[in-house]
Amino acid sequence: MSYVPRYFAPRRAGQPGGLGYAERAELSPLALPLPMVYERVKQERARWEYTVVSIDPRDEAPLTEARLGELGADGWLLASVQELAVSPSSRRIFYYFVRQAEPAE
Repeated sequence: MSYVPRYFAPRRAGQPGGLGYAERAELSPLALPLPMVYERVKQERARWEYTVVSIDPRDEAPLTEARLGELGADGWLLASVQELAVSPSSRRIFYYFVRQAEPAE
């Protein structure tokens, strides 16, 4: 005989912790199953646009809040900033931006 935990075992009236049908009906109203409706909805995948702003810190200052605000007003979201060595003596800062592309009509 397999083990059945107490909370799965049927309880009968007269047993400790057991309730009869009438007592269970008084405690909780009869709950009807909720119907589930599945339908196929064709969704188009979101299309994204990307842009990269590259700055040489020796010649230009990093992007200011005002410039970032202008890009944000155009819908661009700053995704990442990365500083890379382009050569042994120079480095560049790359700003990666993304925004959702306009749907094709």
